[in-house]
Amino acid sequence: MAAGGAIVTWAWLAARNTRLARPDALVTAGPYSLSRNPMYVDWALAHLGIGLLRDDAWTVAALPVASGAVHRGVLREEAILAASFPAEFSQYRLSVPRYVPRLRLGSRAGRPLHPRR
Repeated sequence: MAAGGAIVTWAWLAARNTRLARPDALVTAGPYSLSRNPMYVDWALAHLGIGLLRDDAWTVAALPVASGAVHRGVLREEAILAASFPAEFSQYRLSVPRYVPRLRLGSRAGRPLHPRR
């Protein structure tokens, strides 16, 4: 729950100069460089954390339903961003995952673990 709250705060700070309802630019800094939707991911973490903390199975069970509704909203938002910022959003979509950040393994990132000989 704390991790979700901390990252939501980081995402909010990264986007503080942008009207998220009608952006005039893409926010790609801070947590948005790791996930295109860090606030939604972190709200899901907070939702899960609250359910586990309260030992409330209904709250935990509601997470997939809530996440499905959020995902439909994300798809609508992405369509708007793609229309508003065609080149920039296309590149952003290719380089940053929608939800879960990619694991980067230091200097070996992007290279095969076992190169062919």
